[in-house]
Amino acid sequence: RSIELLSEYINQYNAGGDQALIDYLEGSRNFRTGFWQGYQGQDVGAIVDLGNIERISLIKIGALQDIQSWIWLPKTVEISISKDKLSWTSVDLINAPLPADQYGAHKKIYTAKANSNARYVKIHATYPGNCPDWHLGSGGKAWIFMDEISVE
Repeated sequence: RSIELLSEYINQYNAGGDQALIDYLEGSRNFRTGFWQGYQGQDVGAIVDLGNIERISLIKIGALQDIQSWIWLPKTVEISISKDKLSWTSVDLINAPLPADQYGAHKKIYTAKANSNARYVKIHATYPGNCPDWHLGSGGKAWIFMDEISVE
């Protein structure tokens, strides 16, 4: 497997570099552990290449919400698959599973059932927007923290 990042992570939260989202190491609810890859002020996109066309049943990606630290879950996560990296089929569009104003550290797994053959899996996580008016960081660029993409 390999991964092509379509967004640029912030080096301070690199989780080990370009292959971190497929390194089989999952982040905990503590973003400071070094297993989370952090993106600020932008959508997050990545394409996983499985190397061959394979039967895919389930696709998962982890995300973190810790709004005290300016980290929100993506507004939505779209998961798509392709055999040729040219023509894509959307498998699911998943809304954030927590309210944007929920404090505490929460790790969530976005999961989509594929039940199809594909070689490529594309993840597109939508930026939740800048810190809202009621937040201490009002107007500041929020973070998205992502971890392991798993394909079964």
